[in-house]
Amino acid sequence: MSLQDEFPPCGEKEIEDSQKFIIELMGVVLISTLTWAIFRFITKDIIGPVNSISFSITYILVAPIVFLGPAMYYWVKHREEEGLPVRLFVYDSPQATLTERAVRTFTERMVKYSLIIGVLLTIVNFLLELILDWGTLNSGMYGKTEMNFSWMPEVDSTFAYIILVFTNLAIVATVEEFFFRGFIQDQFSRVVKTWQSILISATIFAMTHIPIAIFIYEIEGIWLFISLINWFGFGLATGYVYYITRNIWVVVAWHGIWNVTVSTISYGFLIWEIPSPGLEKFVWTFQTLLINALLLLCIYFARDYLAEFGRFEKIPPEPKSIEVKL
Repeated sequence: MSLQDEFPPCGEKEIEDSQKFIIELMGVVLISTLTWAIFRFITKDIIGPVNSISFSITYILVAPIVFLGPAMYYWVKHREEEGLPVRLFVYDSPQATLTERAVRTFTERMVKYSLIIGVLLTIVNFLLELILDWGTLNSGMYGKTEMNFSWMPEVDSTFAYIILVFTNLAIVATVEEFFFRGFIQDQFSRVVKTWQSILISATIFAMTHIPIAIFIYEIEGIWLFISLINWFGFGLATGYVYYITRNIWVVVAWHGIWNVTVSTISYGFLIWEIPSPGLEKFVWTFQTLLINALLLLCIYFARDYLAEFGRFEKIPPEPKSIEVKL
């Protein structure tokens, strides 16, 4: 039995027209993406930098409405479905109450292993980037180099850092994984092949980051293209892990821990030489592709362990009552 059969996406209503369903989903994506882009453009000179308290508070207030609002409206009003469009609990039996399903899902094992998987995947991703960055910058292209680590760069205070951690763990990761993996990927998988739904979700995930890349980070040129590769690669990786585990909380944990890690630990290199622009663009593009390919390869080889520890525990069947006559 496949993972999709064992843990199907949400949705009880039959999909009568696959093409119409795809267009409707893309319409939801377009509304959310355009709204987010317009909001970022209008507020680019008002909201503080990405690690500021004002940025975190703004995200907490706005992002859930922008991304989850249209999805919920489409789900409830247009599809006339009951419940949420995201499978929060594997054991979504109609007979069980929300509390019973939550208790079954949020076991100590599930929470522990979701966090462990998130930490391990973050370490693997971070080490891949660190090692390959070090190798590229010490390849001779840049001459002599000097590496420096920094702790909590661009964070004004401990309070700001606490807000940043909370925002990334509780809001950013949750909202984005619910929308891109729990809703977009799962719903597309109802009408297209699973690998296609992962590609679609990863592409949308990458494209949605363009507004913040341009208006907040002010990235342009080849570095914008490289950033898009990274976001697309991360979308593929999280989509694949979600497919393997069928546990939305595993990818929420990984996404949140990764965001906090890269906001906490930073490194840079002092260089003495600049290579030709063409060579530099080629090398960094190839390296970015290599990092994401190696990350996916690591996930592939660890897929059995991810499935074993990332999926929910099986709940033993309730004992049948036996009538005994004396």
